[in-house]
Amino acid sequence: MDGNGRWADRHGKTRQFGHEQGSSNVYDIFLSCIELDINTVTFFAMSSENMNRSKEETEFISILLDDSIKKHLPDLLDNQVKFKVIGDISHLPKNIRDTIDYAESATSKFTKYKLNIAYNYGGQWDVVNSINILMRKKLAISYENLSKYLSTGSDFPDMIVRTGGYKRLSNFMLWQAAYSELIFLDVLWPEFCSDDVSNILNNYKSIKRKFGKVE
Repeated sequence: MDGNGRWADRHGKTRQFGHEQGSSNVYDIFLSCIELDINTVTFFAMSSENMNRSKEETEFISILLDDSIKKHLPDLLDNQVKFKVIGDISHLPKNIRDTIDYAESATSKFTKYKLNIAYNYGGQWDVVNSINILMRKKLAISYENLSKYLSTGSDFPDMIVRTGGYKRLSNFMLWQAAYSELIFLDVLWPEFCSDDVSNILNNYKSIKRKFGKVE
């Protein structure tokens, strides 16, 4: 979800306007994914490093998160979509944490579709957090156990798509991305559309994934 600020600059708008446009695009893209039988989608809204931006910007984005959850929760329930926010949300105001908790609880039993929002998320944080959980539970630090207690559980992405032109993961799902197909696009996030999703999926289907094996 990269490029909201640059998109706003190009259109002579404020960064806040860019974030509003980017936020409004999330659920439309999720629905496009569902239509193409993509059952699990994670949107990288805010990285751990993004939290170093101005208080005004981070608070505005947290309010957008709250508003978006409230707006789309009825549709998530109707479509039986499991919703989750991954990342360290302990700093958020209680009312926003309550909104997240309610949405997660209300959709917790759904299994067919999953919508994750990564907020104040970092892949390094995710690994360290998992290890800390294992230590508290006095469990062995193994691949299986560490994977189980990541914020995504053992649900790893088949592909990771980054908009905005930069070709790096920027601390996103570092453990989970070991065998993910990486796709980097120049298009800015507010301009990313259903046609882009279709093209990406068609290209993905042409890839023969071997996971290190020789056939």
